[in-house]
Amino acid sequence: MVVGEDAQVKGFSGARRAKQWLEGTMRIFGAYANTDSESCGRRLTLSWPYGGRTFSFDLGGAMRGDPYQNDMFCAEVKNYAQPSDQGTQFDEFLAKCYVAAQAQHHLSDHFMWITWAPFRANSWSTLNSPDQVETAVLQHSSRVFGTSDTEEARKLLDVELVRSVAARLWLIVLSDKQETLLPLKDWAAIVAAELTRREGSW
Repeated sequence: MVVGEDAQVKGFSGARRAKQWLEGTMRIFGAYANTDSESCGRRLTLSWPYGGRTFSFDLGGAMRGDPYQNDMFCAEVKNYAQPSDQGTQFDEFLAKCYVAAQAQHHLSDHFMWITWAPFRANSWSTLNSPDQVETAVLQHSSRVFGTSDTEEARKLLDVELVRSVAARLWLIVLSDKQETLLPLKDWAAIVAAELTRREGSW
């Protein structure tokens, strides 16, 4: 298997495992991956405002229970064993989140970055800050604003939207052992049946 094919297989596996973990929390339902079908792929695909290119998130779906009842989310999944180049990819992800929020994309209530390997350990606590979002958007200003001039791009930046995107960010770190702590299938089935019954009575 070539390197590119191996990365693709790991990507598919990571998205599937992240989906299972999210649904196992019982706070996520109807989750789907961009590879599940053409329809799912379309729902998770957006266009950069400039440059004529598209991008897609790995997962999307709905949330249940206060304070997130009926909120929608999209997620980027990194099935990595090491930090690798996640910092660079994370900055691009933040720019994508800004574009999605600006377009009022239907899955943009929450943006999740799901990984098996923490990165930028020395600045971890600030990765979901408005400053980090602003820096990332300005790094990708040619695709977001159509200009590579930082000062010009800064004038076009929506500061309130930057703060809003930062507030919607989730950084989730999984591990192989953590995945084994999901509810057992028979327990999950009982809870799912009760949730379905309650939701049907609302």
